[in-house]
Amino acid sequence: MKNIIRFAFIINALILICLFFACEKSYEKKKITYQITRSISGFNVVYKNESNELIKDTIETNSADDIWSYNFDALPRDIVYVSASYKDTNSAVLVRILIDGKIYKQASTTKDTLSYVTVSGTVNE
Repeated sequence: MKNIIRFAFIINALILICLFFACEKSYEKKKITYQITRSISGFNVVYKNESNELIKDTIETNSADDIWSYNFDALPRDIVYVSASYKDTNSAVLVRILIDGKIYKQASTTKDTLSYVTVSGTVNE
């Protein structure tokens, strides 16, 4: 009788363990796109890449129609971050983060060479 009870306990424990691991949610990667536009003469950019590193770069542009972009894949709950500044008082920037092609967040400024335009957040599930 004791052996039957032990066997039933072991079977129940194994079933619970299997159910626990089966309930673990697997996340699909999301396509992240950073975009910066509206700068007539270039800007400085700082962004977080797919390796979670902060990258700094200087981008030259020829017109406000030029679009700088950076793409990578991320998992839900990953942090996304992009920031831009410019020196030309006649310029502007529009900074966007797109998730799977849809605008997640954006911010812009015109004729403000003292401030950074920063957009950040957490990738949704």
